[in-house]
Amino acid sequence: MKDKVLNIVQENFNHKINIYPRREGLYQLIIPIYYDDGDMIDIYLTSCPDNKEKIRILDCGMTLMKLSYTDEVDNSFNEKKLDDLLHQHKIQNKDGNLYFDTSKEFIYQNIMQFIGCQQRIYDLRLTNAEFIQSFFYEKLDKFIKTELQRFKPKKSVIPLKDIPILKVDYAFEFCKKPFYLFGVNNKEKANNSSIALIEFQKAKLSFISLIVHENIQNITAIDQIYLTQNADKQFPSLDIFEQFGGATIERLSL
Repeated sequence: MKDKVLNIVQENFNHKINIYPRREGLYQLIIPIYYDDGDMIDIYLTSCPDNKEKIRILDCGMTLMKLSYTDEVDNSFNEKKLDDLLHQHKIQNKDGNLYFDTSKEFIYQNIMQFIGCQQRIYDLRLTNAEFIQSFFYEKLDKFIKTELQRFKPKKSVIPLKDIPILKVDYAFEFCKKPFYLFGVNNKEKANNSSIALIEFQKAKLSFISLIVHENIQNITAIDQIYLTQNADKQFPSLDIFEQFGGATIERLSL
């Protein structure tokens, strides 16, 4: 694989990752993104065998292997849900090896999409709870629609049009600086919110960020640190946001 491609990957991650050759033409990315048990995501790059102009993002079979280690696999693992997840993320599965072929122009976005899919696949070890809509988002939506209409909320906003996977749950665009709100109820959403905030900052967007937790104790200490480093204001629970959210938005908008 050409050094130019590896340099593009390093630059997109602000040189905060390491890249190690594992065998000829295969490189492992050491990215500080983790499963909820603390293990680091396994992700590799190699040249696409079918198209020399493309790069193959792959896991070398590690994602499904990790899933097989859990005791819950027989009870909770659902092949149809796996197929649905892979289809949603446009990821191929060849004998347990997951891969995605990308052009170098979109390699960063597709690496992040691949990682997001790996995290969701691992969560299949749990019960079907991930696939049941949390009441947290229903309550958050109801509160915003009934109590925060004066701030002109918009749902599912994409601030960077060239990176549509980076969505904001709600944008309040009533003043010069928009407010971007993320509802966080698990580790994956905490990771995705941190990544989105970092990308918005890299793009030099002008905004104020709000994180509303279902329960801040539900995410790990490292995730709390990442959010604290990148978010302007966090609410540790929905109840706290309902009490003080409106007044906080008014104060920060001055």
